[in-house]
Amino acid sequence: MKTTALIDNDELMAFVDGVLDVKSREQFEERLRDDAALAATVAVLRAQRKVLHGALDPVLNEPIPQRLLLAAAPSKVSRQRVAAAVVWLAVGLGVGSLASWQYLTPPDVTTSRVANGGGVTDLPRFVHQATMAHAVYAPEVRHPVEVRSGDSQALDGWLSNRLGRKMQAPDLSGQGFALVGGRLLPAEVGKPAAQFMYEDRQGQRLTVYLRGMAQPTPETAFRFAEQGGVSTFYWVERDWGYALSGDLARPQLLRLARHIHAQLSV
Repeated sequence: MKTTALIDNDELMAFVDGVLDVKSREQFEERLRDDAALAATVAVLRAQRKVLHGALDPVLNEPIPQRLLLAAAPSKVSRQRVAAAVVWLAVGLGVGSLASWQYLTPPDVTTSRVANGGGVTDLPRFVHQATMAHAVYAPEVRHPVEVRSGDSQALDGWLSNRLGRKMQAPDLSGQGFALVGGRLLPAEVGKPAAQFMYEDRQGQRLTVYLRGMAQPTPETAFRFAEQGGVSTFYWVERDWGYALSGDLARPQLLRLARHIHAQLSV
């Protein structure tokens, strides 16, 4: 597997927007197959683009009210349209920047502090990243994971090498969830994240997200968070953060989190 090299942002956004020429698109798609971090970035940007279109397209496509067309001279209408386009461009850029900022730093990050009165803790950002990763990949049909469970030994070895610690996907088969596979995800500088995905017979999916904490973070017992309809139990142990996310009842999710904790703590 290759790591993400420098890439032109204009080319990246053109690919996400679907406006690259055929040759450039094929070259980019070939690169995606070999670059896990780049593929994860593209998935996040596509999810963000979908949210932006859902929020802004209904307003953007509203017809100009007839009373305004009748009341305005042609030159004035033209100026209004130009002004409206500039406003909506600014709104789109602002919302896009806000969404990107929230992926790395959720709103409450400045209010959560280390227990001893130190600096800002990494915990809210960690939980937000785990939730975002679940929301992006759990619904995916064709490519939910980067390495399938049939090659679990290679998956464990690859992630162990990239995260700098021994990795082994937790076994949830006794709880009715089979391992689908896993992937490497971008997270903090020098601290990539891993995600394992599981699925039951009804197609219900869970994800386990883990990475080294970016800053000194007090160890925590199980804590619960809910964002955008995704429920998450998370905990920190020896500077490593763990998060289990899914659309399950809170008691069931907690039982699974405890089962995972028991395996990873051995």
